Amino acid sequence: MLALAGATQAEPHQIPARAGEPALQAHWYPLPGPQPQPAVLALHGCGGLYQRDGKTLDARYPAYRQFLAGLGVQLLLTDSWGSRGLGPQCSTPYAERKVSVAERRADALAALAWLRQQPGVDPARIALLGWSNGGTTALTLIDARREPKAPALAAAALYYPGCGKQLQAGAPAMPVLLQLGAADDWTPAAPCEQLAARWQAEGAAVQRISYAGAFHGFDSVRPVRLRTDVPNGVNPQGVHQGGDAAARAASFEALRLFLTQHLKLDEARHHPPAASQ
Repeated sequence: MLALAGATQAEPHQIPARAGEPALQAHWYPLPGPQPQPAVLALHGCGGLYQRDGKTLDARYPAYRQFLAGLGVQLLLTDSWGSRGLGPQCSTPYAERKVSVAERRADALAALAWLRQQPGVDPARIALLGWSNGGTTALTLIDARREPKAPALAAAALYYPGCGKQLQAGAPAMPVLLQLGAADDWTPAAPCEQLAARWQAEGAAVQRISYAGAFHGFDSVRPVRLRTDVPNGVNPQGVHQGGDAAARAASFEALRLFLTQHLKLDEARHHPPAASQ
């Protein structure tokens, strides 16, 4: 377990949203320090932030919080579902979900505006981190063709986003890390690989890693299972979800290297142990 020397507990916040929308509930994990420090805005997947009790954070988020704190990076977790009184959305067909990716994009824009105003945050060193539906939302944020444009970001690291409807997205201005499961039958890797190849051809700084044999959620420690309750995958019988130990370890190392470079992190903090769940 990585020691969080000097790390504070979560500070709950209500981030103002656009007119007609509820305030965005968020967990903010600042780090003490004499100078403004880098920060990450993290966007949850369709399962939301919490376990079944609706109060305890899913194990993924403390693991990444621990990992980022070890690098000297602050974390903002926003809750697009709970802010609207909703629970997990994975079992709801895409067309029937009550919160669209466009609405989540607006949530993220509000969160970025709030984050840039915090005195302990270096606005030149803010990155995005997103999983699945949160990764898809992040794709719309970094789309150079989409308005309103997001503020300048230092980097974006996305795990198994749904790229099928984003194939015309404009090449991003910031470095991007795409980490994909080659066996993913929920959000298949192929459209993301196609998108990354086009962006690279257009001169964007995109790194794409596809992990052989890995399914959706490969960065988890939970065993792979067939989810017959999810109607949004490639196959009608359901989707596979769960961790892959080798892919998980490699993905944390790739994320460490990526953030270290693009957030200009302290050399002394380059080698925290891999996060645990």
